[in-house]
Amino acid sequence: MANRTRYPRLFRPIRIGRMELPNRIVMAPLGTNLADVNGAVGQRLIDWYQERAEGGAGLIIVENSSADDRFGRGLAHQIRLTDPKFTPGLAELVEAIHEGGAKAAIQINIQGGGIDLELTPGVQAVGASAVSYLFDSSGPGSALPARLRKPKTLRALGREEIQTLRESFIRAARIAQSAGFDAIELHGAHGYLLAGFLSPAANQRTDEYGGSPENRLRFIREVIEGVQEALGKDFPLLFRFSGQEYYEGGREIAESQGIARRLEELGISALHVSAGISMRAEAYAWVNPPTAFPPAPFIDDAAAIKRVVNLPVIAVGKIPSPALAEKILQEGKADLIALGRPLIADPQWPKKVREGREGEIRPCLYCNRCVRIMYRHPIRCAVNARAGREREFPIHPAGRKKTVAIVGGGPAGMEAARVAAERGHRVTLFEKEKTLGGQLRIALVPPHKGDLGRLLAYLRGEVKRRVSLELGRAVQAEDLIQRGFEAVVIATGCVPPELGAKEGRAVRAWDVLWNKVSLEGRRVVILGRSRVTLETAELLAFRRHKEVTIIHSGPIEELGQELEPIFERRLLMERLSREGVKILSCTSVLEILPGEVHVQGERPGVIACDQLILDEAPVCQNSLLGALREKMEVIAVGDCVQPRDLYAALHEGFLAGYRL
Repeated sequence: MANRTRYPRLFRPIRIGRMELPNRIVMAPLGTNLADVNGAVGQRLIDWYQERAEGGAGLIIVENSSADDRFGRGLAHQIRLTDPKFTPGLAELVEAIHEGGAKAAIQINIQGGGIDLELTPGVQAVGASAVSYLFDSSGPGSALPARLRKPKTLRALGREEIQTLRESFIRAARIAQSAGFDAIELHGAHGYLLAGFLSPAANQRTDEYGGSPENRLRFIREVIEGVQEALGKDFPLLFRFSGQEYYEGGREIAESQGIARRLEELGISALHVSAGISMRAEAYAWVNPPTAFPPAPFIDDAAAIKRVVNLPVIAVGKIPSPALAEKILQEGKADLIALGRPLIADPQWPKKVREGREGEIRPCLYCNRCVRIMYRHPIRCAVNARAGREREFPIHPAGRKKTVAIVGGGPAGMEAARVAAERGHRVTLFEKEKTLGGQLRIALVPPHKGDLGRLLAYLRGEVKRRVSLELGRAVQAEDLIQRGFEAVVIATGCVPPELGAKEGRAVRAWDVLWNKVSLEGRRVVILGRSRVTLETAELLAFRRHKEVTIIHSGPIEELGQELEPIFERRLLMERLSREGVKILSCTSVLEILPGEVHVQGERPGVIACDQLILDEAPVCQNSLLGALREKMEVIAVGDCVQPRDLYAALHEGFLAGYRL
């Protein structure tokens, strides 16, 4: 109850049309790929939404659901509203959301230019006009799948087809209403069909559906009027659109304000203000603002819409904390706050805030691993291993309580300790350093990595609250055996290899990040290929103003290939280019001399070098595994098994803690 006072606006009821919500927290519509292959709702999808309804959101907006997929689908397992036969599953979904305590809306969409062409071979994308999109224009060096590097050309819809698709929206709305949904959201954002008609860049028609803003709104107006006639004008109807499309020629905020006023006149119940489009990588980053973006990067767009209408406005887009959400509401920039990725990371975000347990919120990293749905995978989350598998991993007490040792206080070890303790085991965590965190502590050092700090604080808090800690102690196998532990989780991580005499005055990239070495001169050469190579280069170029050259013997596509390709690697490579970092791929070192490095390959020559930095594959630390394997139950997790990323560390840590 205390936080109702601390965040009075966030937990204040609000009405959207005839629908009354208990608070201002909305679950944003997020594709999951959890429907079945035919687009029907099954148990996995019901479990997904029920858990988030029980977490305390006032309104759940069910994801992008297809009203007509004759011209293609956006997701391999996309919900369909194309036939009344889908109604029973939809009704069960509504029932589960209501039982969880939330109201239920569903987003209705026709993909238009946002289709995955390979899901429906032979089908051409359609839109307002015959325009072409190239998702990834970065050229050589892109790590994105080939299908995202091919042009996509839309076919312009004829007038009769437009009317047919209008009827599809109306049919879908009827199905949603008959299933029991409390509201409907029309998807007019992100470049999809309705958005394409609204956009001055995508709509180049010269008939009554193109040209002026009013003509570009005509199709949307006809859809709204048709839905209102079918469902009744008092049925809550939301409209989601991009305040700005954030690419050259796309719609800007002044025109969106005019559209907002007209939508209010047409009887829309609430406006949901997003950003960007899904068909161009640079604009797609605004749809899902990544960790490199600041918090609430387009909140001023929502505020601009709020100034010109009198109906509720929903803000969305990287709003990580209840304090920021409350501030947005207090300043009158919006009336409701939509949380997407934070509710993937922690479905109980609203409940924990309301109960004054903010420190227990598992934070979203905005790493966008959840957007792997673009690659036809079911939704997953880097920090929440249960996401999309709620029924597979229910959290319940273990059948037999064990005394468990966790060796290593990095992310894998802390997650294993957290989950094991939550299930009732008696857990002791050993860490040779005096501080928990492991490699998370250096992962925070490069630019644009601040979101990791919230994860580190969360894991430390959970472990300190639930687990017995022995810090500053390098535990041995004999210690664990003598103390009678029944199970041990080894999470001792990895270390960079030792430098040999041949490396001369070179230093290791890890030591640069740890700030253990002082660098000579201004001209730096880094030999390597991993995330560490690229992030060390950015740190030195951006913060320390060094002239940086990266040398890698393989093709440029191999650089940072472990990074998420759209929101991490592509943006990082762009930032390195802006900072003047030179990248020499397919290049090998011939000789290292004082002040210079001789290379051969695509661009042979001599590179001026005051300081050489090496980033070589790290070495696993797993000596305890062999010493304990025959003595007790032993599980090895994270980088001590094989050096990988945070996703692998947290997921393996979770599974170890769960399966003890």
